[in-house]
Amino acid sequence: MKFLQSIDQGFVKKVQPDILKAKSLMKASEEAIATASKIPLEPSAYKSIVRELYEGLRQYAEALGIQEGYKFESHEVITYFLDEIKNEKKASLQFDKYRRIRNGINYYGDDVAPETVKEALDNIPLMINILKKHSKVKYKI
Repeated sequence: MKFLQSIDQGFVKKVQPDILKAKSLMKASEEAIATASKIPLEPSAYKSIVRELYEGLRQYAEALGIQEGYKFESHEVITYFLDEIKNEKKASLQFDKYRRIRNGINYYGDDVAPETVKEALDNIPLMINILKKHSKVKYKI
């Protein structure tokens, strides 16, 4: 299991579960998704929209981890967490897809196609809704 190896390698730290922090991260996730959906769909904004959507998704996944007592030191390990701990293979693959797109934007200056932006605007909120069943936090997203 890559997730267990990630713990051994220090990419995931075991911490005290923290429901208040999870709730705060979920609120931040909601705000990031709402902000992204309000940004005008223009070529000059595509990268910002995708980054903000990814940030919301990452924050929600971080919240799920912190409620279970995991602190992620790498975004890649979130992929393993979603797949191996939460048994959400499809969400794991989608998370990794958007992680790679975001990394391309941030570290390589990659452009984003309008179709990718529109897909992310639809898919990322749906992914969060699917992941909500794993939440111990009573917070509406």
